[in-house]
Order: sequence, then C-alpha cells, then structure tokens
Amino acid sequence: MVGRPGLRGDPEERRALVQGERFHLMARRYYSGLEPGTVGDPRDRAELEGWMGLLRRYLPRRPGYAYYPELELRLNEAAPSEGEAAGGAGGRSVPAGTAPLVLRLVAKFDLLVVAPDGEATIYDWKTLQHMPPRSRLESAFQTLVYRYVLCAAGGPYAPGGAFDPDRVTMVYWNPLRGGREERLPYSAAQFAEDGRRLRQLVAQILSTPPEGFLPTGDGRVCARCEYRLLCHGPVAEWTAAPGEDAPLEDEETPDDRGGAPDGWADLPLP
Repeated sequence: MVGRPGLRGDPEERRALVQGERFHLMARRYYSGLEPGTVGDPRDRAELEGWMGLLRRYLPRRPGYAYYPELELRLNEAAPSEGEAAGGAGGRSVPAGTAPLVLRLVAKFDLLVVAPDGEATIYDWKTLQHMPPRSRLESAFQTLVYRYVLCAAGGPYAPGGAFDPDRVTMVYWNPLRGGREERLPYSAAQFAEDGRRLRQLVAQILSTPPEGFLPTGDGRVCARCEYRLLCHGPVAEWTAAPGEDAPLEDEETPDDRGGAPDGWADLPLP
C-alpha cells in the first residue's frame, strides 16, 4: 500500500483505519480456527472484542461449511468470441494486430463461505463510521469484480467444480451500531452482463493511446486516493474553499444513515 486515504490530521479517522485492520486480522484468525486475540490499548481492545462478539453471533462457524478467509483468486480469461473481444465501449475496437483480448483480474475476499450444497457467500467487512446506501454498493466496481471472479475462477473451491451465479451472494457487513449488513444476490444474467462490461472496459483501455489517458483536473478526486503520492508527492491534499465541503463519494446521505456526516465508508469507488 502506498498510503492510506483520509485526512492525515484527523487522529480519530486514523484510529478507525487501524482498528479496521485489526478487526480484519482477528476475523481471519477466527475463521481459520484460531483464537482471534486482541491488540491495542484498553479502549481499542474493548471495541474490538465487542465487534468480534457481534461477528461470532452474526456468522458463527458451522460444521460442514468451508471457510476461506483472505482468499485471493486470479482470473486469466480469454474473450469468448472474436466479435466480443473486438467490441469496446461506445463502439471502439482493439486495433488490428494486437493480441487477443484477455481478461486478467484479481479479487481478494475478506471471507468466502461455501455451504455443503455449493451455495457461496462472499463477505466484505466495513469498519468505518458509515456504510454507503445499498444502491451504491450494488453499483460498486468491487461488487462487480468480486462476484464475477468467484464464478469465473472459483471452481477449485466449489463442491461441484463451478459456482452457480444464481447461488452466489455478496454481503457487506459493518459491526458498528449493532451490526449492519447488505446482501447482494447474484444471477446468471448478471454474470453474463458483468463479463460483457468488463471486456468492454478492457477493450477500451487497450484501444486508447497513451495521450488519451488524461489526469483529472479536480483535486477533490485525488484527495482520498491512496495512490496520490505517486502523482503529487506527500503534500497532496485537497483543501476546501471557505464554506465548501469535499464531495466524498463514499459518504452516506443523511436519509441513508439517520444522522449527520461524521465518517466515510471503507469502499473503493466504482
């Protein structure tokens, strides 16, 4: 990781990020069959123990189920047809003479749970103050890639040799405020559509010359990007003008969370 997105001068946000990393480690230990353990000062430990108590009640280990914490899957998939490989978004095509389009993706799940009958659930832990609304989670690129990669490359973990998209679900879970989940079922139709969209995006990238990749002129987009150090150096921060707030893409609206904005969701942008 190049750097953590966020407000460097906000100690509470930094603490929340560290607590999130600790929770991910504890969850990994638990679903690996180990004692989760705790770290940090008394306040941190008490919070983490509370989160783990909620997680144990929400998703206890069950006999006969397979648990794969921190599972990384890699997809190396050739385009299914010449026409689909050539077609890019907006009618663009891969230039003649280029290699056949290959879809290469990596997905790392916080947890994959496989039931004895082959039903699969991907879990992603969100530990910052708020989660985005369901509509945003449904359209998030993370959701698209995770579900697609599981169905396209997860065969070694499926009892029948392949996961049925109609029996795959992705769950975002946040331990704050007693625990909150958003369950996003998949389908064969959505799997086909996601594959088409991903190949279109790859084709568009391959057909765009280097000078076509223009940097954003909006510093607000860079302000929370963990790779901003590569572009702008360590002092890159977007500063709001007087009376202006940063348009944080991951922030819930007041109607979604029932309160004023005081945190951001730990979710990659689509």
